[in-house]
Amino acid sequence: MENMITIKAELRSVTGKKVRRLRQENWVPGVAYGPEMEAQPIQIARKELVEAYRQAGTSALVGLLMGRQKEALPAIIREVQRDPISLAILHVDLQLVNLARPITTNVPIHLIGKSPVVEQGLAVLTHGVNEVEIRSLPGDVPAHLTVDLGALIEVDQSIRVSQLVVPESVHVLTDPETVIVFATSIRRLEEAEARAEAKAAEVAAEAEVEAEAEVTEEKAAPEKEKEKEKEE
Repeated sequence: MENMITIKAELRSVTGKKVRRLRQENWVPGVAYGPEMEAQPIQIARKELVEAYRQAGTSALVGLLMGRQKEALPAIIREVQRDPISLAILHVDLQLVNLARPITTNVPIHLIGKSPVVEQGLAVLTHGVNEVEIRSLPGDVPAHLTVDLGALIEVDQSIRVSQLVVPESVHVLTDPETVIVFATSIRRLEEAEARAEAKAAEVAAEAEVEAEAEVTEEKAAPEKEKEKEKEE
C-alpha cells in the first residue's frame, strides 16, 4: 500500500436528490463495496478524487481510507459517472479487493512511437480497441499496456491483442485477434471515398429523375382528366 495513492472517504448520510447539495459543496457521492462488505454510501472531496482518478484510472490499486479508519483498504475505482456536458464527475463506485484473490478488470492501452508507413504518408492509423479485459491478482494489475506504433512498417499491417506484451501473472481475456490499431492504405481510402461519392451522385441523379417524372405526371394529370371526360 506504500506506493498507492490514498483516497479519504467519509460515510454519506445524504441520498437521493439531496446529493446535489453535496456536489455544490465540492463533494462527489459514491458507493464502496467489496466481497465481505455490503455497499456503503460515501462521499469524497472532488479535488482529491479527480487527482486519484487521473493517476490510477480504473485499473491501478488505490488505498481507500474510510471514516476514522487508520489503515487504508486496497480498492479499485470501478466506475465513474460524468456529466455529459461539463464532464464533471457525478458519482463513483469503488470496489474493495482481496489482494489474494484474482479480479477481472479493464486495462487501457497506451500508444507510443510513430509508424514509419504513416510518417511516409502512405497510410493512416485506424484505431480498434483502446482497452483490454484482463484477470490477475489486484497487485499485479498493470496501470496500462503499451503498444509501439513503430512496428507498423507496411500498409495494411495491424497490431492485435495477441501481440501485447503482458506480465506472466496477467491473463488477457479479450479475443487475441481483436485489432488494436491498423495502418490503413491512403490509396485504398481514396478509392473507397471515390466509389462512395460516385454512388451518392448516382442515387441523387436517380432521385432527381424520379422527381422530374412525378412533376411531369402531375402537370399531365389535368389534361388526362379532360380527355377522360370527353370520352364519357
